[in-house]
Amino acid sequence: MPKLSFLLLSVIFWQSTFCQINHPKNKQEIIVICDNFMDKFKSGKYSDAFDLIKPYSVIEDYKIDTLAKTSQQQMTALSGSYGKVISFEQISDKLVKSTLSKLTYILKFEKYFLKVRFILYNNGNGWTITNFKYDDEIDDLF
Repeated sequence: MPKLSFLLLSVIFWQSTFCQINHPKNKQEIIVICDNFMDKFKSGKYSDAFDLIKPYSVIEDYKIDTLAKTSQQQMTALSGSYGKVISFEQISDKLVKSTLSKLTYILKFEKYFLKVRFILYNNGNGWTITNFKYDDEIDDLF
């Protein structure tokens, strides 16, 4: 019985170690993570892209996994109308003091685009991804 308890505690400790959020001190570090996400997303590696941001996000892992699956389905459906993904470009980084940042990218297709947005939060000890969204709304781009 003590071995089973030790094993159970070891598994819980192991899982909690991996659930910790990384908080890069420098904002540029979290932007590099977002750039790498966009590169994988552009290449159709949705699971890899979302796995990349898990350690830097407050979004629960199961929600990120659902986002990855949903993105795979949606992007497959969009490719018929929008064509192939060509590239991505960071278009803005709107800052609210030194606490919040809205980092916006354009994912460029052959025929259209998607806006991809990350909300980044600095708690004073480092930066975290608190929200992720993509859509084709253009109102806040201009």
